[in-house]
Amino acid sequence: MREKGRIKSKGNRKMVNVDMANGNRTIGNAAKRIAILGICGCVLAGCGDGMQTEEELVTPVEQAKEDKAVPEVAGNAASAGDVAGQVQAPERYQWEGGLDAVSVQADAMVEIPDVAGIRTKKVTGRAFIQEDYDRVNQALLGGGKLWDRDYQAMTDSNGFTASELEEALRRLEAIKENGTKGNILYGGKAETLDQQIVIYRDMLEKAPKEPVLMDIPAIVNFDENLGEGAEENYLHGMVTVDGKEYSVVVDNSLLTGEIRHAVFSVGQKAANGSWNWLMSDPTKRDEYPGELGVEEELAVMLEGLQLQPDSVVEETRMKLKEMGMEEYAPYGGEYSYILALTEDERNVIKQVGYQVHCSRVEDGVPVLYMHEDGSRPGDALVWWPAEEMSFVYTGEGLISFEWVNPWVLEELSAEPVFLLPFTEIADIFQEMIIKKSLDEFGEEGDRTEIQVSGVRLGYMLLQDTGVEQMTGTLVPVWNFTGRKIGKNAAGEMKYVIENEYESLLTINAMDGTIVE
Repeated sequence: MREKGRIKSKGNRKMVNVDMANGNRTIGNAAKRIAILGICGCVLAGCGDGMQTEEELVTPVEQAKEDKAVPEVAGNAASAGDVAGQVQAPERYQWEGGLDAVSVQADAMVEIPDVAGIRTKKVTGRAFIQEDYDRVNQALLGGGKLWDRDYQAMTDSNGFTASELEEALRRLEAIKENGTKGNILYGGKAETLDQQIVIYRDMLEKAPKEPVLMDIPAIVNFDENLGEGAEENYLHGMVTVDGKEYSVVVDNSLLTGEIRHAVFSVGQKAANGSWNWLMSDPTKRDEYPGELGVEEELAVMLEGLQLQPDSVVEETRMKLKEMGMEEYAPYGGEYSYILALTEDERNVIKQVGYQVHCSRVEDGVPVLYMHEDGSRPGDALVWWPAEEMSFVYTGEGLISFEWVNPWVLEELSAEPVFLLPFTEIADIFQEMIIKKSLDEFGEEGDRTEIQVSGVRLGYMLLQDTGVEQMTGTLVPVWNFTGRKIGKNAAGEMKYVIENEYESLLTINAMDGTIVE
């Protein structure tokens, strides 16, 4: 009876469905468990002669060295002074430009870490350990004991109680009453709707009134020699706190093979599901009515959400302190929701909440949080998403916690690295944002309006290529975020994409290369 840890994709997460007919929580193999919506790359064909190609832009600092005697990037210390003095960025970045098909307007505060210098870091992925479990359990669940149903003792009812089967039967009967014929195959199974009803009734005769429970040893394990999906590397159970049941998963079983992914999650059972991000701010529906993709039902639920984002961000900060994880800090948040699959295979909105994203802060420099794009370097031998930690709140408080792919960090550069002046970074951005956007048109006459509202300097993980280990390097990058508005030839709005965790363009702060 295994419910695997969830693996996040951009704006959508795989869901765990319960097959009551055979009593199994069904999840596909490791490859099927990763739902990835890739982000289109920057294709530069057809751009004007006056602009650099992608290949020409790979090392723009080389020309700068010839023209301005810029010091070597690798192995040399940064110039004297702090980072702000080194990059000489304005407090606010303002610029307008573009072509007929693309216009860009930038008006953004420039965020720079208040540090003397930035060093590169070696990153190695690791499995979750017992200490991780103990401190999360103590801080979030009050040190509660882990338990689960004794499915072997409840084998005649496939682990379900009488009341649960009665509820399932009511749902199936309601489907028949709504006009669905009983002799059709139901829910993608080999049985018809009538046969499913018979199966449930047979299990009901043998089902206990109350679940048979057993204690689960809360032991976190990882043995890389066991192979992908090893049960020994997987821990799952329930913890009861103040009368509420929480599902706890520590999944080290995917730290082998081509997928390297460890998941530690705690979720309230009443809201069990996969959280989806809203790709636009629902509070701006009046500004762009009908364009943000917020369905009416979801809009009503969000309006009834009784919480203040600032207060839950501060609560997250306190929980990190309680867990002894002060190397992490809240990075920001966004509204989220859970979709649930009904018996007749319809997606319905089950819950809404506010999701707070957290990231590491190393030597005063934050690791920039961005939604995963699901990609990996072309010659990388493993798929290894970056570390992530998130908390989801509803009006009732914390309802979900998830920590993915923890890191071990080591110093890589002995001295602070050289950072390009912001004027050069701005020149690269102004050229490349237009080139990148020219590839994103669907029809003749389409126009994209880009509004830059965020510019931030911080760390990003660059995964090592050509190796089987989970290794990479934290390097300083400039991240530009904001809003994209798509319009057709008649000037009518086609879409609005506004999310501070979706990069418009990311630029390596040391050499000016574009980071995809």
